[in-house]
Amino acid sequence: MSADTPICPSGRYQSGIALLRRHRYRLWRTWELREQLRDLYRTVDPADARSHLKRWCAAAARSRIPAFTNLVRRIKKHFEAIIAAVELGIPNSRLEGINAKIRLIQRRGHGYRDLDALSAMIYLCLGGVTITLPTGS
Repeated sequence: MSADTPICPSGRYQSGIALLRRHRYRLWRTWELREQLRDLYRTVDPADARSHLKRWCAAAARSRIPAFTNLVRRIKKHFEAIIAAVELGIPNSRLEGINAKIRLIQRRGHGYRDLDALSAMIYLCLGGVTITLPTGS
């Protein structure tokens, strides 16, 4: 069960999940797989991320739910990058923000002649270096 799953004191939530498991097993399995994947970022120790994701991929592939089997293929393709993001604690939103800034730098430069010039501009803009310009007094 996930960390932010609401648990009712009366147990209505647990009984609802049990009913779902009994009568709509495939729907319950989809929900369970989703929660287990979300746990990768929420509750799993980064040192255990690799084994957790491998176990999750095996379980998702065995489920034979088409959406999850497609997702397993994509995860396997980008497995090392996903593990690195979990171990470094970099959320996807931060990576998307950095990618957007890099695209803006590239667009603002109207194309760079070589990759070194683009890399230098990215490091200058995103590297946290502050350059103080000399001012005449």
